[in-house]
Amino acid sequence: MTWANFSEAELIASAGGDPWAINRSLQAGSPFQISRLAEAFHGAGRRTAEADHAFEDARKRFAAAWNHQQGGHPINDSAEVQRVTKSLGVQSEQLPKIGADLESIAAALADAQKQGDQEIALLDSELRGLDRIMTAINQDLTLDLPAAEHDKLEKLKQAVHAQAVDDVRDAVKQMNAIRNAYSDTLRKSMSALHNDGYDPPKAVDDWIESPLRRGEVRDLGPIAGTGGIPGIPGIGAADLGEVVEVPGQPGKYLAIFGDSFSGNKVGEGEHYRSVAVPVTFDADGRPHFGAPLTGAKDSGRELFPMPAEAVKAGVNDTLPAGTITLGDKTYMMVTGTQGDLKPVASWLVEVNGDPGKGWAMVPGSYRAAGDAPTQVSGYKGSDGKVYIAADSFDRSRGVTMYRADPGNVFDRSTWQPWNGSDWGKPGQQAVQVTPNRYGELSFREIGGKPVLSGFNVDAHQGSIEVRVGTSPTEMFGANAPTTLVAQNGDPAAPKFIPQPYGGYILPGSTLDDLKLFGSQWNTLKDANGVPFGAPYNTREFQLNPYH
Repeated sequence: MTWANFSEAELIASAGGDPWAINRSLQAGSPFQISRLAEAFHGAGRRTAEADHAFEDARKRFAAAWNHQQGGHPINDSAEVQRVTKSLGVQSEQLPKIGADLESIAAALADAQKQGDQEIALLDSELRGLDRIMTAINQDLTLDLPAAEHDKLEKLKQAVHAQAVDDVRDAVKQMNAIRNAYSDTLRKSMSALHNDGYDPPKAVDDWIESPLRRGEVRDLGPIAGTGGIPGIPGIGAADLGEVVEVPGQPGKYLAIFGDSFSGNKVGEGEHYRSVAVPVTFDADGRPHFGAPLTGAKDSGRELFPMPAEAVKAGVNDTLPAGTITLGDKTYMMVTGTQGDLKPVASWLVEVNGDPGKGWAMVPGSYRAAGDAPTQVSGYKGSDGKVYIAADSFDRSRGVTMYRADPGNVFDRSTWQPWNGSDWGKPGQQAVQVTPNRYGELSFREIGGKPVLSGFNVDAHQGSIEVRVGTSPTEMFGANAPTTLVAQNGDPAAPKFIPQPYGGYILPGSTLDDLKLFGSQWNTLKDANGVPFGAPYNTREFQLNPYH
């Protein structure tokens, strides 16, 4: 789409998502080819009444949604059926079931494509209308008008632009809902296909949006904050959202968000300096948030009560700055800031299942910003040692590494720094292991390998990336391949998301199916110098990282 008065890139950035890209992804599938293959399987083997009914039901849904665009058909249906028949042997009754499952996928994809096209057509129509209004306003602004009339037109112009952003944001929500509904059917049908003994070839995978291949990333859209689905009850703008399991309560999770607001943008409504939210995950790994367990600023129920040292130092905001997981205990770093998120000090708190009472500072863990890292992430490795990646909350330095004993993690004076060749003595200077500056970090052991996710300030003008290493001290070497998750440098390149950051690895992630939370904050200002303040959200990503 081209307009006289709107920029697609700016609308996407302001709305926090690209509905056109989501639709292009859906339209890339080929429901006709899937349906033809389904029919070939359905006609083979020993059919049952149940399989016939399932197939015919799916066929009707496919016929109602299909747009009759056939496309190419680069697979021989008969040969594919023969291949699977040979592999299944006497289990020919499975063939019609495979056909029914494939037809269900074809129907769901065709329906998603139909809904997607309708949603995009509606959006384009709305934007064309707003573009015409904007043109008329601009023409009127060239006239010699009284100052009051001129101001009215400028305000109307801003309102029209805001409506355009809202329309794109609503379309993102709808397109994500359409895609998620298709993904639900796809997951269930693919599971049934595998249970029936059918592993689709690459051509079929391409038709149905296959499971992620090595190095591929899928942006699942905002899940909290501006435009978030399902969102947090009572909170319209939020970022970060690192998920921690409550020690001693397996399966109970809390998401810890940073500065959050009851309105839909930064600064709108009640301000939570940080907030703990209960979260569960469904079978597809999608989060569902409960009501906040902690209160807004000055409510007496804040997540991070401010220690006396921080008050004396002039701290006016308290924010989560990473966790160190030990299995039986989890420590979270809190960074106290002032002004424009300038770190003043940091301290540790111990995670528990009652955040409403506040997580108080671990005695002795307070450090001024210049004396110790203000952002960390770490884990207890399979060798029994704790490995910690660290940097600065203001993203002014590279990553340093530390090692600690599990029983002394809370005592930062016992951490051993990595000096480039060995673990040094506590108190010695740590060597930065990367020349690039970093921000948010998430360091975990997955499948026996160290995995580091986080925000690389200097790559792609800011990017979220994941590295899988062979040892904790070699996360930035040749043996730690990097997967780019999101980048801010090139709007025309894949994985572009304006102003991304974060990258917290979610519980349950594997080396082949890793999920994480990233964030986005539009810090741009309008013509009057007022920050847009939105989108300000947390997004979910799914990837199969290089390793």
